[in-house]
Amino acid sequence: MNRAAAAFVLLTAVLGAVSAADSLFVALRPGAVPFVLLSLTVLLATGSGRALAGRLGLSDMSESQKTLAGATLGLGMLALGGMALGAVGLYKPWAASALLAALWLAGYGELKPALESLAPDRSLLRERPLAAAAVALPLLAALWMCLVPPHQYDSLVYHLALPQAYIREGRLFAPPGIVYAHFPQNGEMLFTLALLLGSDLLAQMYMWLSTVLSVWWVFALGRREAPMSAVLLAALFVATHSAVLLMSSTTYVEPLVMLWITAAALSFERARQVAPDGGAPRGWLVLSAIFTGLALGTKYYAGIGAAAFGLRLLWAWAFDRRRERAVDLLLFTAIVTALFAPWLVKNWLCVRNPVFPFLYKWFENTGTGWNADLAAGYFSVLTEYGHVGGFFKSLISLPILLLRNPLRFGGGMDVLGDLGWDVLLWLLPLGAWAASKNRALRGLLIFCALWGAAWFSSGVVLRFLTVLVPLLALLGACGLARLWEELESWGRWTLGGALGVMTAAHLFLFVFVHSTFGSGATAFGLETREEFLGRRLDYWSCADWLRTNAGPNDKILVVGEQRGYYLAASHLPSTVHMPNLFVRRANESATTAELLSSLRSEGFTRLLIVPKEAARLGVGLGSLTPTGAVNWKGLEDSLKTDFAGRGCVVGRL
Repeated sequence: MNRAAAAFVLLTAVLGAVSAADSLFVALRPGAVPFVLLSLTVLLATGSGRALAGRLGLSDMSESQKTLAGATLGLGMLALGGMALGAVGLYKPWAASALLAALWLAGYGELKPALESLAPDRSLLRERPLAAAAVALPLLAALWMCLVPPHQYDSLVYHLALPQAYIREGRLFAPPGIVYAHFPQNGEMLFTLALLLGSDLLAQMYMWLSTVLSVWWVFALGRREAPMSAVLLAALFVATHSAVLLMSSTTYVEPLVMLWITAAALSFERARQVAPDGGAPRGWLVLSAIFTGLALGTKYYAGIGAAAFGLRLLWAWAFDRRRERAVDLLLFTAIVTALFAPWLVKNWLCVRNPVFPFLYKWFENTGTGWNADLAAGYFSVLTEYGHVGGFFKSLISLPILLLRNPLRFGGGMDVLGDLGWDVLLWLLPLGAWAASKNRALRGLLIFCALWGAAWFSSGVVLRFLTVLVPLLALLGACGLARLWEELESWGRWTLGGALGVMTAAHLFLFVFVHSTFGSGATAFGLETREEFLGRRLDYWSCADWLRTNAGPNDKILVVGEQRGYYLAASHLPSTVHMPNLFVRRANESATTAELLSSLRSEGFTRLLIVPKEAARLGVGLGSLTPTGAVNWKGLEDSLKTDFAGRGCVVGRL
């Protein structure tokens, strides 16, 4: 290359950098630091996880699979490490950095082998560039949407509000007004680390990473059971599933449970192949148990998976009473229980109910303000999309409802889990056909059937079924690959076109939902984080004012708003799941002056009132008695207004 050509190349590179700085960087700038932190945590998690995987004696595991298992284990180690920090009262940025440093040291020797192990997969994908691009581009779009500030309802009510409260307190505790504090929280432990590192966008990126790793599990272990065309098709089905894409850019924990359940199921089937008669080697079984325990420590409904694996091990032992079978069952149960036990212990110490809010009739004195009626009401919300017209009528109509009216199974923000199911459910019979010829696929089908039966029987929202997407995708793609071989040209064109249309519709739904949220303007740098949140949240302007005007000793009583994450000061949010303090005090007080005195005695210095949201929640917040209404009206009239924003008011008590 002559000097003139070299100079032109360098000048073009400079021009490209300037162009990016003028346009693209404006949009990507909010995610620059979170993405660097994501890359760093992926490396240290993978290294430390690979070190752990290497101790399980998995001699039949390829280096690439070892890296995948390491990354998945590493996320679990981060979550457990986050819980350990909270248990000893070390929710400090320096402690989070020390945890990352410890994991880095533990896995440093595995970093180079981990990077080198990716070469075969890269070569394999390079041979199929169109398929690789079809999978990668939707996932990159989901990563881009991680740059949109968290705004989903559950994210602001507890997925991020809990970690924020823990950091404010410096430890794990039971924040008043948030009953979700007593659920399993491995996902929230990852979010706590992200907030300690200074970024809620990083918390969303952890869920995106979970989806990417789920796709990788299908690709890595699916190749053992299916042709590459089927595996890539399965990866495409996962990467274009609307519900998966939408939740991958939020702090809803379904992608994390999906990752650990997918890894657990595929590892379980691999264990059955390596040791078909039970007994040693047990490395894959141990791996499956670890992933199951991590999933159960993230969401209660992962107990369905734990029960399904346990039943299959129990079934094997029932028909083969050898000691090895019993050891398999006991080992699996012990590992799952050990990983889940910390949350049981924490709940017992905090509310005297290890499985809160379940078994509320046995553990009525929970210390949360809940009684049997409130607990029953909470579960009725989850199951309000259940069996209308009776169990058997719902069972008969289930296929039609799932294919043509999935919104029947979840409203509000739960609608995120309702979209994009048509392809996987339609291909399920083909998956059963493929499973009839393959033992491992048959095991996955049995697992999905057991999970699906439990989901249907409980009548809960469709979002809780999202964890099966990778397994259903693999089953359906394998069946489709078998059918494809038997089709003539016209059949292939027709089938391929129909599936292409449905896949395009899934991507359209992803774009449509984000358009409804107004995410595009923020993702492309056309508006700031503050402008976006100002549009989405009625209380944002007051929260923004309090961020700079509330003192360290201020305590805010929030009236009418549950989504307290963006309130930096100590606060008590409203809730629809337990008695609200402001309603109870107003009803109990004889006069307005007594009401004011009682709120001050609780340490409250200011009220934040959000009228529109209070009106929307209505009687869910509780009902004022005639005396309570008079007291509350008198309190509102006597408040000194500190700030009046769009849709909210801050008053001083």
